[in-house]
Amino acid sequence: MLIDTPAYTEAVKQSRYLSEFKKFLANRVKQCFEPDYFVTIYYGRSFRGDYLSPSEYRKRWDKTEVIKTHKFIRSLLRKCYPDIHMVFCMERHKETVHPIWGEMKGAFHTHLYLSGFENMVHKTLKQMDLNDELRKLIAADPYLTYAINSNRKTDINPTELLLDACIRQAKWVGSFPDSLDIQSINSSEFNRTFHYGLKQIEKEDDLNERIDWHHSDLI
Repeated sequence: MLIDTPAYTEAVKQSRYLSEFKKFLANRVKQCFEPDYFVTIYYGRSFRGDYLSPSEYRKRWDKTEVIKTHKFIRSLLRKCYPDIHMVFCMERHKETVHPIWGEMKGAFHTHLYLSGFENMVHKTLKQMDLNDELRKLIAADPYLTYAINSNRKTDINPTELLLDACIRQAKWVGSFPDSLDIQSINSSEFNRTFHYGLKQIEKEDDLNERIDWHHSDLI
């Protein structure tokens, strides 16, 4: 007769607890503010897209530094979109071996869930009620103005272009194209994308390591 060891029993118990807690978080977010966008932010390049020095790269795997960046991004978003809600989750890359610097710890990247854009989605720039911060973004970027107002590109989404420009003001994001990915999500896609952002939560301590509670609208 096989008998489960105490360690195995505890592991199963914790796995079930974490699974239920992830479901609880997903339900809480969905009930309070169902996200419109799933944003992934990578921190592997400089503001202009150059490779990072070892000292700068080190900051990218320092959780405290990543949370500082979350604070700044949250501030940028609140100025442009005062009524939105957001959730920040962190994921760490695997360790890598650089040809010059040797073994390097994996840097973090951020999964950001945003809601509160329902009054802007599918609207043209002229139909939007833009505040001063969004107007400043448009005025400061001639390409943004052209892209939004151009009649030649029918696939342009003004809401996503403005959101992209807002987040890219952060020093760790900047103009490098691959530093930022914004995807519109609907109700049927939410659970899959939210659980994807929580996939590195494998033990109870990870709840505080992978979720930025202080800058997320979860409490």
